Amino acid sequence: MIRRFLADRRGNAAIELALVAPVFAGVAVMSFGVWEAGARNQDARSALDVSVQYYMNGGTDDTVATTLGLSGWRHMPAGGSITSSRSYRCGDTAATSTTICTGGRTPGTYVTLTASATSSQALVRPTLTLNRVVRVR
Repeated sequence: MIRRFLADRRGNAAIELALVAPVFAGVAVMSFGVWEAGARNQDARSALDVSVQYYMNGGTDDTVATTLGLSGWRHMPAGGSITSSRSYRCGDTAATSTTICTGGRTPGTYVTLTASATSSQALVRPTLTLNRVVRVR
């Protein structure tokens, strides 16, 4: 009776499927999670590109730049935001807006744009933070 049981090959495919199916399901779920994280990342990059393009076209108002970026952020999570901050540099040295650099030049003005969002539904990387720095003067 034991020999007959061991020799019986019926049901092998079902057992193999039962062993392999959870692995395939896990790979499918993780693939979707990675794709979703990439799509969120690309949407945030596009929003920052809108803000950067505003400065590249001669814009100077940080509020307008962040507003344009927010309006260009497709599928923005509920807690998504874009912030801007200015910094000034004389070459490699940090400066202030009132500093006069060597040679009588005004310091370079840089705007750092930061897009950040947190999604409670994300499978991979629920927190997203991207930065772009653009020289405006």
